[in-house]
Amino acid sequence: MAYDTGLVERVADALRTLGERAVRQKNVFGGRGFLAGKHTFAIVFDEDLIVKTPPDEYDASLAAPGVTPFAPDGERPMGTWVVVSGESVADDPELAEWIRRGLRGVRR
Repeated sequence: MAYDTGLVERVADALRTLGERAVRQKNVFGGRGFLAGKHTFAIVFDEDLIVKTPPDEYDASLAAPGVTPFAPDGERPMGTWVVVSGESVADDPELAEWIRRGLRGVRR
């Protein structure tokens, strides 16, 4: 399995707590993706969280501890996607903030 099922459940719990009922899940790039409508905003991959950030929050997101650009296979980074280490989302408040950021990334 290419994703941490415990983190998937924590993301689903965070979404319920945030009142997000219309989010669905599907397998994406070997991870477990979370979609608002047709747009993926977060992917649990291994023990990390890949998040779509709003363009105006991308640089600040990269400055956060444990965050790197999402560059699959060492290629060029993909737009405003970042990888948030599992350690950086080990606490629920931090996880919820990254989920909010991902939702803003697809709703702006």
